Amino acid sequence: MKPLLLASLVLAIAGPAHAATLVGSGYDQPLFLTAPMGDSRLFVVEKGGRIKVQQGGSVSTWFDISSQVDTAGERGLLGLAFDPGFASNGRFYVDYIDKATLNTVVASYTVNGSGAVDMASGRTVITVAQPAGRDNHKAGWIGFSPADPVHLFIATGDGGSANDPDNNAQNLNSNLGKLLRITPQAGGGYTAPTDNPFTGSVPGNDEIWAYGLRNPYRNSFDRLTGNLWIADVGQGAREEVDFAAAGSLGRGANYGWRVREGTIATPGISDPTPPNLTEPLFDYGHDVGSSIIGGYVYHGPDASLAGKYVFGDFVSGALWTYAGGTVTPLASPFGGSTLTSFGEGGDGTLYAVGIDGSIYQVSATVPEPATTALFAAGLAALGGFIRRRRA
Repeated sequence: MKPLLLASLVLAIAGPAHAATLVGSGYDQPLFLTAPMGDSRLFVVEKGGRIKVQQGGSVSTWFDISSQVDTAGERGLLGLAFDPGFASNGRFYVDYIDKATLNTVVASYTVNGSGAVDMASGRTVITVAQPAGRDNHKAGWIGFSPADPVHLFIATGDGGSANDPDNNAQNLNSNLGKLLRITPQAGGGYTAPTDNPFTGSVPGNDEIWAYGLRNPYRNSFDRLTGNLWIADVGQGAREEVDFAAAGSLGRGANYGWRVREGTIATPGISDPTPPNLTEPLFDYGHDVGSSIIGGYVYHGPDASLAGKYVFGDFVSGALWTYAGGTVTPLASPFGGSTLTSFGEGGDGTLYAVGIDGSIYQVSATVPEPATTALFAAGLAALGGFIRRRRA
């Protein structure tokens, strides 16, 4: 797909009449939500190390590794993925920052016959070393693609501090700032698929699938097409969305960081064109928002959102849809620095998660009469949003 620069995107200024309905509250710093395909329950991941299950008006703790999880800064229990065979094998995976080592750990667990988690079944699948003393850029998304259900994909941030001082994202001997792809083993551990781009005699770590990411937060697979969407948080200027079609899933792609930030060269970098560069599908400037939260292509019960990519911004609290080169705002229930994630229910219903403990169902859009404005290079169509120092 030919990349679309932000200058070509049209933003509808007026918002819809409504966009979200509160369906849950009282959670402790929730960071993610998901469910196995076809399951009516919602599994809510809390930063502190617990996963709670909501079914109707009932909420219970389903999983608890809070004693093992470090929660400083952007650390915590960050990701959850159900094995494509969960209905038969009961296996799921979590991504967290280990309290003892401060490294990223992806571990597997299984449920017993009654559906409760067998905590003794925990097995470490992979560990990714994190730089000492840095508590940001931990990413944490994990997932299986419907186009590639055998392999677990793992998003890692660059390890933290401003402008990737260790150059991890472009370093093919580091698993930081990457999208990893592995084959998890039932008894723990993993193998690297032989069709990964850097296996065998090709220089680079065998686990790496794509690279050049700063803090991918969050990724998603389109549940119908298998296409991959990556929202990568920017440094001081641009927030970006990267796209890879299901046929390739971005194999070997270089998304540019730290040489590129969105569609621009990173200031102070002498060579702004790294090898295998894949430009973002689109990006936006910090007068619109300052910390992207990746979402999903909508395939839930609301026909008005069908096929649109729904995403948002942590700092501004804004929500948008993207389709065919056009970004359209949704009315948002979130204030600044509240939105932490989107998540899909088992039937494809889309939810938005707030750090304040709230869960909203993203619902019908009712557009009002709108004017439009073009994003021009370096110009913002919207202003007045909260800014924060990038680090």
